[in-house]
Amino acid sequence: MTARPLFPPYPWQRTQWQRLQQARASGRIGHAWLLAGAAGLGKSDFASALAHSLLCERPGAAGEPCLSCRACHLVAVGTHPDLERIGPDEPGKPIKVDRIRDYCERSSLTAQLGALKVVILEPADAMNTAAANSLLKTLEEPSPATILLLVTAAPHRLPATVRSRCQRVDFPLPDAGGAAEWLRDRIAGVDPMLALRLGGGAPLAALAGADPALLDERATRLREFVAVGSGRNDPVRVAEAWLATDWSRLVEWLLRWLLELVRVRVASVSADATANPDEAAVLQGLVEQVDSKVLFAMVDQVLEARRAAGSSLSHQLALESLLIRWSAMSPR
Repeated sequence: MTARPLFPPYPWQRTQWQRLQQARASGRIGHAWLLAGAAGLGKSDFASALAHSLLCERPGAAGEPCLSCRACHLVAVGTHPDLERIGPDEPGKPIKVDRIRDYCERSSLTAQLGALKVVILEPADAMNTAAANSLLKTLEEPSPATILLLVTAAPHRLPATVRSRCQRVDFPLPDAGGAAEWLRDRIAGVDPMLALRLGGGAPLAALAGADPALLDERATRLREFVAVGSGRNDPVRVAEAWLATDWSRLVEWLLRWLLELVRVRVASVSADATANPDEAAVLQGLVEQVDSKVLFAMVDQVLEARRAAGSSLSHQLALESLLIRWSAMSPR
């Protein structure tokens, strides 16, 4: 028997769900909502569930869809004509202005099945300047029949003019105890609290990273990073080996390690209180070797590396530059 979908999808989203359903019940649902919060909190699932609720012909008292009407069936199979998703053509690419212009031209059209149309724009911060400016025109003169849900983990990257025309719903990190309990039945072989700390407090990020093999790979990469910094490993050879690791994951590991080192060295945070508790001893050893200026310089370079996109060659060059600099700056 298929499990009944949850509304909201995750227990830490109840407050946000109730706020939007209350706005809906009072006729103040608004035309644009900005769903903002760290990655790994399920904002995309929340937006999909909310769209389902809004389009349902017979929603329940708490906004839960009936799952039996025609609209619910069409949403479930992904063919509802009044539900649209706008995003990049490829992951990591910008949302092009043509996609936004096409939406704006159709935004005033009447809904085909019910009274509403729902558009999910994700990640909203992927809009380039032209796309954001194009969307702004529609936000200034909204269609009463369309609800726009902008989903982002980086609301600061959106123009202030766009943010100011949306009702914002923040998704904070949930209570660690409750999140760890939610994780307990969903992961095996990894301590839920460790997974949660490694996931930055975001349960879905913790769930995605709670793989013993992945944690072993992370530990290997950290040892290699330390070895390069101490002159015991060749930065070019290590950069080549690192290409086998998912780029986004690798860069996030690097960024987390360096930011934790900054916290321990500059803010005098205990190494065992870091977000990388399983590697606290290794990180503490690095703190004793590298000065603050080196750490800040490395953070800047890793942030630049995170923006690098394109072929594997561009990734390799970024890694080589990063590791060569790390090797040169770290004391022997």
